Amino acid sequence: MCRLAAYLGSAISLSAFLQEHEHSLIQQSWAPKEMQDGTLNADGYGVAWLADNHIPSSYKNVLPIWSDTNLNSLGRSISSQLWLANIRGATPGQGISESNTQPFIKDNLIFTHNGSLKPFNNITKARFLDVLPNTISADITGDSDSQYLFALLQLHLQNRDSISNAIISMMNDLKSICGDSVSALLNIVFSDGDSLYACRHALNGNCPSLYYLFKEDDFWIASEPLSPNDAWISFTEHSLVRFNRSGVIEDYRL
Repeated sequence: MCRLAAYLGSAISLSAFLQEHEHSLIQQSWAPKEMQDGTLNADGYGVAWLADNHIPSSYKNVLPIWSDTNLNSLGRSISSQLWLANIRGATPGQGISESNTQPFIKDNLIFTHNGSLKPFNNITKARFLDVLPNTISADITGDSDSQYLFALLQLHLQNRDSISNAIISMMNDLKSICGDSVSALLNIVFSDGDSLYACRHALNGNCPSLYYLFKEDDFWIASEPLSPNDAWISFTEHSLVRFNRSGVIEDYRL
């Protein structure tokens, strides 16, 4: 089902973001506490960040995060003011591949999803493709529900005056795509490089867990609290929140 984390603030190393917490994403890969479905996230992982030129970069591996021998050296070598990460527990039927491994990047946009669409079969995919223009659907290189969600968001970003309105419009579109027959767990974290947008939502199901923390002027998001002794706050169910380096600047109900 996946677990995710994000960070926005002063520059920190990849190690400080991904490895050094008591309940880090590495621990959540084999010992998650609040997952609705499954007990392991061993189907690959990815991290994305802003390089010095403000262009998103990413690193992905289809192996479990705990077995990646490159992680320690990368953790010491890379720093950024923005991080997004995802450890993957693949939905049955969706392949383990780099194409399906998050976060996804398009231009200056970074996207990651924690949840699932069930069933995500040919009928569900066809409903997405009925909505998506060929210019967007042609960029779908994998077979995961998360890729189709990112494609749908890209469509609405073309048609709306703000990212928040695009996300709200996307969620409204999903109501028609899912109908009463598809359960959609829709925790999404998204960045344009300046702000973080976090959505805790579900259709025909229960919202996955999602938390945030302000600490020393830095802002954190995680599927489960990374540091149990800190004052992590649970997102309201069916909500969309936009954060910048000053804190919460937009809060919507979906």
